[in-house]
Amino acid sequence: MLAVVLPVAAAAPGDRGRDPEVERLAAALRGLYAHDAAGARRRDSVTLDGREVPRQEAHRDHPRFVEAAAALLASRDADDAPLGAWLLAALPPGRAREAEPALIAAALGSDPRAAFEAARGLARLGSPAAFPALDRAAVESPSAEVRAAAAWARGRIAERLGAPAPAAPGRPRLPAGFRRGVCWWMSERRDDDGAGSFRELASLGVDWVSIHSWDPLQRGIADPELAPRHERFALRGLPELVRSAHAAGLQVMVKPHLEMRGPELSPEQRRVLRGPDGAARRALVSRLEAWHEERRSQWHGLIEMRSEEDWRRWFEQYVAYILDYARQAAGAGADAFCVGRELDRTAIRRPGEWRHLIARVRGVFRGPLVYSANFDTYDQVGFWDALDFIGISAYFPLSDRDAPQHADLQAGWERALAGVEALSRRFGRPVLLTEVGYPAVADAARVPSRESAGPADIWLQARCYEAALRAVAARPFVHGTFFWLWERTVQPPFRDASYAIAGKPAAYTLASWYRGP
Repeated sequence: MLAVVLPVAAAAPGDRGRDPEVERLAAALRGLYAHDAAGARRRDSVTLDGREVPRQEAHRDHPRFVEAAAALLASRDADDAPLGAWLLAALPPGRAREAEPALIAAALGSDPRAAFEAARGLARLGSPAAFPALDRAAVESPSAEVRAAAAWARGRIAERLGAPAPAAPGRPRLPAGFRRGVCWWMSERRDDDGAGSFRELASLGVDWVSIHSWDPLQRGIADPELAPRHERFALRGLPELVRSAHAAGLQVMVKPHLEMRGPELSPEQRRVLRGPDGAARRALVSRLEAWHEERRSQWHGLIEMRSEEDWRRWFEQYVAYILDYARQAAGAGADAFCVGRELDRTAIRRPGEWRHLIARVRGVFRGPLVYSANFDTYDQVGFWDALDFIGISAYFPLSDRDAPQHADLQAGWERALAGVEALSRRFGRPVLLTEVGYPAVADAARVPSRESAGPADIWLQARCYEAALRAVAARPFVHGTFFWLWERTVQPPFRDASYAIAGKPAAYTLASWYRGP
């Protein structure tokens, strides 16, 4: 197969000597992943020859599939090259010998996008024949993100084959006992109670997960009545999730998220969202997004009652809500618990009620407690001494530059952590960055707290991760980071502009710190 793959992969772009059948198949593969009106395809399946198949498996059985993917890998058009590497990397292990030569060549190539995808593919499919290429890429690639992915891939192959793993390049270490965390969303539960997801996280060096709920129960920022709780917003099967996490060597923090309540969808609207009509689905999503934009003033961080009676009623319901989750967490064997997230107007206005709540939670949950304050108001919260950690949703703006460099990002973290350190000293409590996240978009450093429209920039997302980890490694008062977010991404991941990091360079930047030298 080497004689088939490498000449195709090495062919010059636009070479008219290519086989027309390979060209047609390459065009069909390119079309499967063409951008739609929303920026990237969200559906995981496609209809071919009258049957629904997973998109990533489409045309895979074609006898010229490897050649067509390699032709994309050789192309300099748009993002053909990373797409070709990604398609080869997705082949089943039984076809590893077909894909490995092209992936090895790409890992040492000049296109960092393709080299990154090739390194990821070799982690799954590579044999010891890939070691020299990965060792070189881990040291010589001009892209820090490729170096991180290649080092991780080399280690994964070694683990899979029982071979000695190489020493990682030297870099600052995270302190012993540092909580190497990610925020984990329930979509990753799948059919195995998260076991596969947790094992993948462990391979990246993660040792804590924050499992969060999504509870849109708050009707309005001044409404004291929480909406009736619906079971689909609960953490169903929490004991099984905790067991799966513990089996993978991960500890668990349970973190309930009280959210603002969205519009009530009619049965017909629910049918449209689940149905095959892409135009109708996009139109409905557009209307819902417009509604959410109008409701920005109704963000949960601004919840504030108008009267003492309303405050009494709101806290009565919130205490019941949190105690329910605290009992679930205790019964499931969770290792830490978050008593609230970004409800800072209530925390600032009513510290006495929050202290009472924390005392009640300690009566049912014996592990460490934290509250997650927003990055712009954390220093106004006054009950940190009642908790074990100061928690911060750390979406600090880092730079206003259009193309920020590492120095710009690092300076942004220096500014942010100066105030955090002062608060830690004032209250005598260590800090957990209970959320740190960056969407994969061009203004991620400018506005980390918002996903915006536009093409994905997965490389800036990774640079922001590097700056965050480099900054906290030098700050002993920071005892952990929980990066937002580990959940399924759009396929291929390099088109995904969301906070999710699975399959993106940020995941391997994280691994280069979390796994350690």
